[in-house]
Amino acid sequence: MTRIHGQIESLKRIRETLNQEGITRFNSIGEIKKFLKYYDNEKEELIFKIERQFDLESDVLQTKCHYLQKGYEERKSSTSTKLNNTISRLKIKSESLSHPTKNALLELLNWYQQQILLAYKFILEKNFATIVMLKTFQYKKKLDAGLKKLYSHITNREEIISERSAPRFKELDHMKTICTNLYPIIAGAIGENLVAKELEKLSDDCVLFNDYSIKFNKPIFYKKEKHLIHSIQIDHLLVTQAGIFIIETKNWSKASLERYDLRSPIKQIQRVSYALFVLLNPKERHLNQLLKKHHWGNKKLPIRNIVAMIRHKPKEKFNHVAVKKLNELNNYIAYFEPIFDSTEVQNMADHLLKLKS
Repeated sequence: MTRIHGQIESLKRIRETLNQEGITRFNSIGEIKKFLKYYDNEKEELIFKIERQFDLESDVLQTKCHYLQKGYEERKSSTSTKLNNTISRLKIKSESLSHPTKNALLELLNWYQQQILLAYKFILEKNFATIVMLKTFQYKKKLDAGLKKLYSHITNREEIISERSAPRFKELDHMKTICTNLYPIIAGAIGENLVAKELEKLSDDCVLFNDYSIKFNKPIFYKKEKHLIHSIQIDHLLVTQAGIFIIETKNWSKASLERYDLRSPIKQIQRVSYALFVLLNPKERHLNQLLKKHHWGNKKLPIRNIVAMIRHKPKEKFNHVAVKKLNELNNYIAYFEPIFDSTEVQNMADHLLKLKS
């Protein structure tokens, strides 16, 4: 199995973007795709959960009001009973004092006491409802507050549900916008991951660098386009016994193949290949130290260019660049005969690792 260095660049970009946006929900591209696919279902499920929670809260409030009502009625009933018993006792006692006695002074005292009891009884009877109300005031206050809360809760159902849904909907919409904007990068990441998995199937003598990049201290002049190359980035750089393979991955549709506004992967890989060739030019002493000497002279390090197309590829052929589908990739690489041994491959891999930015 191929030895691997580095993570796929587009995966890192996706993770960085999600982190910058405060999105920690997704752990894979598959989860992002699933979220986008079932976005509408998730919104409906969210509404359902909020409605269900609201209805449960309504049930709790109704139950609470039921017990408050029961407590109030029990308190009112017990207060009325106690008050009626007091009035009854006052009536009986006042009637007992109305019986004549042989002692005039005692009869006078009984009469005064009777008047007091009758006055007290009259006050209790006249203010019966007020007394009951005062005795049950706290119970009634709690009941009214509970009923008011329940009424407000039920009558404002739609408003409350909408208010509770809004922040979560905003969060979901934000995630959808970010993920939708990331979709071109996601498509690239899917393609690069498929290519990386395919290249992993090669022999143990192969070394694969995912997202290989170099920044040049001294820019390289690209004669073909007459500009300076300050840095290069390669989706996959494969070191094998047959040489080095630069692999650029494109997960394009048929429509994308016909678009003129998309950067040509052929020009892109040719530019990178030229810069890497100059960097590893056989005239450089360090390269001669990496490769074993041949009795005919210094060995050349072949650099081959591949554009790996995941879905569709053009029918045309291009100079110095092979365009291959995913299922053609490993057979094409294996086609080239080995010219280096495992030590030379490791030396080249170690040197490229040191050069990497």
